[in-house]
Amino acid sequence: MRVGAVCLAALALMVSACAAPANDVPPESAPETAPETAAPVEEGDAAVKPEWDALDRVDDTCGIEALKPFLGTAAADLPDGTLKPVDRVLGPDSQATMDYVPERLNVLTNFDGVIIGLKCG
Repeated sequence: MRVGAVCLAALALMVSACAAPANDVPPESAPETAPETAAPVEEGDAAVKPEWDALDRVDDTCGIEALKPFLGTAAADLPDGTLKPVDRVLGPDSQATMDYVPERLNVLTNFDGVIIGLKCG
């Protein structure tokens, strides 16, 4: 029984060592409000705002501009030849590799197959 307690204590110590460090910014120097990046959403507004990351702010290396007119339409309705062989259509439950291929267009869809976003990579 004592060996089990020792193992449990050692496991707890290892897990706590892997935890993320606390934020070192003193509360008085932290910003009072988050910077505004989008228009405020009014109560009851169901607009979805895409989450952007650094890769979204790079040059259009994959042909996003050509597919922007199809935002809000069904991915199944894209004309033949619109997508390159390397491009992919990803739904909310799709599995995808995490490698970054600048020439690859990712067509992001919702559960209904409607195009809600476009990303290079």
